[in-house]
Amino acid sequence: MFKHLANQSGISLERLASLCEVAEAGSIGQASRGDANRQSQLSRQIAELEEVFGVALLARQSRPFRLTTQGKELAQAARQFFQAVDDLQRRAGDAAQRVVIGAGEALIQWLLFPATEAMERHGAVFAFKNLDTPRLIEGLLRGEIDLALIRQEEVTPSLRHAGNWRYAQMPFVPKTLSRSTSALKIAELASLPWAVLEGQGHFRQFLETKAREHGVTLHTALECSSYTQVAMAIQTGRYAGFLPEFAKGTAFAGSPSIIQRPIEETLHYERSLTLAWREATVRSRPVVESVIATMKARIAASFKR
Repeated sequence: MFKHLANQSGISLERLASLCEVAEAGSIGQASRGDANRQSQLSRQIAELEEVFGVALLARQSRPFRLTTQGKELAQAARQFFQAVDDLQRRAGDAAQRVVIGAGEALIQWLLFPATEAMERHGAVFAFKNLDTPRLIEGLLRGEIDLALIRQEEVTPSLRHAGNWRYAQMPFVPKTLSRSTSALKIAELASLPWAVLEGQGHFRQFLETKAREHGVTLHTALECSSYTQVAMAIQTGRYAGFLPEFAKGTAFAGSPSIIQRPIEETLHYERSLTLAWREATVRSRPVVESVIATMKARIAASFKR
């Protein structure tokens, strides 16, 4: 079935591996890391593959040189092959298989790390990738990531998913700023110094809108690039901050100096997480299917605490 293709001189495992390297890096320039000899080699190897398949695999009309749609498709197919062979070799040598899981940094620290002990019994080595949602979805579709923890509304039709873990954004206030344990009132959006995520994300816009509607201004005292930074700011005792409610048992490890306040109904803001993957990944890698079952149970348990 594959004899004609396998016997052609322009195709080889090395050339296909180079194509995968360029796909993962994003361009030939990034894959070669400034090495002119390596860049020339990659370009030549892809050109030789183009002769075999009769299509352009690399877009050379503009710089940096990136793969065409056909190039990405071939790289994805080659990656699946290499992953399947690597799994077979590892099983034969009784070695752990590698499973790549993607999520935001806060989700990695507060949900995935606590689940690793249960996942390790699958005999796998786990690699966590801290990426934003568009890159997580792209990584799933290209086969670079096996599983991703993302917001449910971001799942595309080409992906499978399981779990619908809903969580609210809750205020965490150091006792140095307030010892109140009552529901946070909108007026406190102006009176407390808040550490918030930089930019104009959905939740920040929600807080600013609610504050304006009630005639106050959100007191933004510090802007952070991640929820883990917001948690660190809260720990200094100088800032209050909103975090996903599941952060309570992990971000502060039950610290008595940090109070998780309830909120007024008007400040209730809820999101939903799900575990997403590509069907082809599960078909070619049985270990991923068993990891999915364990992760679902462990993440669900985290939301019940």
